[in-house]
Amino acid sequence: MREMIQRPDAMEAPRALDPENALGGAKGVDVRKYFYMIAKRLWLLLLCFMTSIVIMLVMMARQVPEYQATAKLHLTRSVGLPANLQQKDFEAIMGDYAQTQRSIILSREVMQRARDKLGLTPQEFGEKYREISVNPVWQTAILAISVTGLDPAFAADFANAVADAYMDYKAAERTGSSQSTVDNLSRQAGDLADKIAKMEEDLLAFVRQNSVVGIQERGNVAASLLASLSKQSAEYRTQRMLLEAQQPLLTQAPDEVVLATLEYGLPAPAPAAAAGGGRGEETASTEAESLLEHGVVSPPHWDSLKRENAFLEAQLLAYRKKYKDEHPLIQETQQKLRQNEDALKVEIQFALKQYYSQLEALNIKEKAARQVEQEWEEQALEIDRKQKEYEGLQRNLARLQGLYDLIFNRLQEVDISAGIQTESVRILERAVAPGAPLKPRNLQSLFLAALIGLAIGIGLIFALEFMDDSIRFPEDVVRSLGMPFLGLVPTAHWKQADDASYWLGNVDPSSGFAEAYRNIRSALLLNPSGKPFRTLAVISAVPKEGKTTTSANLATSFAQTGHKVLLVDADLHRGGAHRFFGLQAGRGLSEILTGRATMDQVVQRTAVAGLDVVGTGAFPENPAELVLRREMKEFMSLAAERYDLVVLDAPPTLAVSESAVIASLVDGVLLVIWGGRTSRKLVAASVRQLLARGANLLGFVINNLDLARMGTYGASGYYHYYGYDYRYEEDVGPAPAGTTPSAG
Repeated sequence: MREMIQRPDAMEAPRALDPENALGGAKGVDVRKYFYMIAKRLWLLLLCFMTSIVIMLVMMARQVPEYQATAKLHLTRSVGLPANLQQKDFEAIMGDYAQTQRSIILSREVMQRARDKLGLTPQEFGEKYREISVNPVWQTAILAISVTGLDPAFAADFANAVADAYMDYKAAERTGSSQSTVDNLSRQAGDLADKIAKMEEDLLAFVRQNSVVGIQERGNVAASLLASLSKQSAEYRTQRMLLEAQQPLLTQAPDEVVLATLEYGLPAPAPAAAAGGGRGEETASTEAESLLEHGVVSPPHWDSLKRENAFLEAQLLAYRKKYKDEHPLIQETQQKLRQNEDALKVEIQFALKQYYSQLEALNIKEKAARQVEQEWEEQALEIDRKQKEYEGLQRNLARLQGLYDLIFNRLQEVDISAGIQTESVRILERAVAPGAPLKPRNLQSLFLAALIGLAIGIGLIFALEFMDDSIRFPEDVVRSLGMPFLGLVPTAHWKQADDASYWLGNVDPSSGFAEAYRNIRSALLLNPSGKPFRTLAVISAVPKEGKTTTSANLATSFAQTGHKVLLVDADLHRGGAHRFFGLQAGRGLSEILTGRATMDQVVQRTAVAGLDVVGTGAFPENPAELVLRREMKEFMSLAAERYDLVVLDAPPTLAVSESAVIASLVDGVLLVIWGGRTSRKLVAASVRQLLARGANLLGFVINNLDLARMGTYGASGYYHYYGYDYRYEEDVGPAPAGTTPSAG
C-alpha cells in the first residue's frame, strides 16, 4: 500500500496560523486593504470627482466677481490699570475695548459719514456694495476694516472712508467729551444750587411760622401739664367711683342708715363686695346699722325724733287702753307720728338730692379735666410733628449741600484732566484696490470641489463595501471561521476559449496562474491539519466558483511532482472535468456505483504522466442515493490503494446534499471561494454543514482574485507571504477585463 501524502519528516512543523501575520500583514489595520477597496470601484470615485468639478465650474461661470479691500487701524489705550493686574485680565479688558470700537465703526453714524464721503447716491452705493466686516487681528491692538464690493476701486475707497469717518468720530469725541462733561456737571451744580436756595427759604419760613426756638420749651411745658392734668383727672375719677359705689346702699338700706350715710359719709362697700351684687348691699347695710347701734354716728334730729316718737307711741298705747281709735287724742297722736315720719323723709330726700348733685359735679369736673388733658395731648403731638419736620428739612439741606460739594470737586478734576489724552487711534494701513477678486477663487474653488468629490466618492465606496458581504480578502475567512488559508488563484487575463484554456498543461509554467497552483500544492504538502491524507475533496459553497478548474490543476500539479494521482469527477449533476484534458465523457463514476462497470473500465489516461481521470459517466436521476451505496466506499478504498492521491471534484455543498456525504468519505476537504462574489454567510453555512458531517477541512483557496486591481495590497501582501512575485507573461495577449475561469 502506498504511503499517504504527508508532511516530510525533515520539514519543521508549521506554527499555528496567525490570521494577520500569515497573510503577510502586520497586526492591526492594514491600510492596503482600503486601497484595494478604492481601486475596485475607482470608476465611482472618478465619477464623483468629475461631477463635483463640473458643478463647481458651472457655479463659477454664473458667479459675479467680488473684490475685497482692507484698511487697518491701530488702537492704543493708556488707562489707569492696577500694577498687579493679571495678563489674562488685561487681555480681557483690551478685548472688550476692541469690541467696543468695532461696534462704533459699524454704528449708523460712522457708516453714514463714510457714505457721505464717497458722494454716491443710495442706488449707486447699493449696486457696488456687498458687505463690510470689522475684526480684531488676533493678539494685537489692530482692527481690520474689510469691505467687499463689485468694484475693486469702490471697495478700497469705502474701506478708507470708513476708517476716516471713524477717525473723525474719535476726534470729535475727544474734543467734546471734556466740555460735555463740564457742561453736564455745571448744569447739575446749578440745579443743586437752586434746590439748596429753595430749601433754605423753606426752612427759614418754617422757623418763622412755628417759633422753632421755643418748640423744645413748649414741649417740656406740655409734658408737665399733661402729668398734672392726668393726676387730677385720676383723683376726680376715684371720687366719682366711690360715690357711685354707695348707690346700692342708698336705694335698699333703712331710712336711718341712708340718712347716716349721706350725712356722715359711711364707708362704701368694698369693690369686691360691690361686684358681688346682693351680698355686697347686705353687708353695707349691716355695717351701717351696727354703727348706729353703737352710737358711732347719729343723724341730725334723729335722737329728738326718736325720743318724741317713743313718747308718742307710749302715749298712744296709753290712750288706746282708755279710748277707742276714733278718740281725738288717739287721732292726734297718730297725726304727730305721721308728721315725724314725713319730716324724716323730707330730710332724706334733701340729703339724696345733695348726694346726686355732688356726684354730677364730680362727673363734670372729671370730663373737664379729661378734655383739657386731650387738648394738651394734641398740642404735644403737634409740637413733636413740627420738631421732626424741622429736623427733616435740616437733613435734606445737608444732603443737597454734600452733593453740591461732590459735583464741585468733580468739576475741578475735569478741569485738571481736560488736556490728558486717554486713548489714541491712527490708521496703520490704508486700503488699496485688490488686483484679484475675492470670489470666485478659481483654484481654491476647484480644489475644494475636488476634495468634496473625492470625499463623497470614498464615502460611497466604503458604504458599498460595508453593504457588500462578499469575500475579497483571505483574512475575512480566517478571522470569522478560523480556517487555514492555503492560497489564491489570480484572474487569468487572456481570452476564454474553452475550459482547456485554464488547464496547467496549456498555460505558461512561469505565469502567475501556474505558480498559484504550485503554491497551493506546497501548502497541502505542508498539511496544516497535521493529518496525512490520500483522498482529497475539492468543494465550493455554490456553483460557478472554479472548483473543477482547481481540482484539475491541483491533480495536474501533484502528478508533475511524481505522484500517481486519480482525478474523480464526483459532481453527478453537471460534471465536466474531462473537458480540461480533451477526453470523452464515456462511462464513469455513475456506472461504477450502479455496478455496470469497474474502475479499470472507466479510468482514462491523460497526457500528464501519472494522472488518470474518472468522469461522471451518465448523469443519474438519484445521485444522492448513489454516493450512499457500499460501492462508493469500495471505490474510494480501491482508489486509495492504487494511487498516491485521489482528488474528487465534489458538487457544491449548498446546492446538493451528496457533497457533505462525499466530504465525510475523504481524508481532507479543500474549500474553493470565488473572490469578490461569494457571500460570507454562504461560506459560513457551507463550513457548518461540512463540519456537522465530520469533514476534515484542510483550508480554503480564493479563486479568481483580480491582483491587478488589488495593486500594492496584493503585490506586497499575499505575494510576500508566498515568497514570490507573480509574472504576468501572456503568450496570447491580455483579454477584456472580467474574463475569468468558469468551469466548475
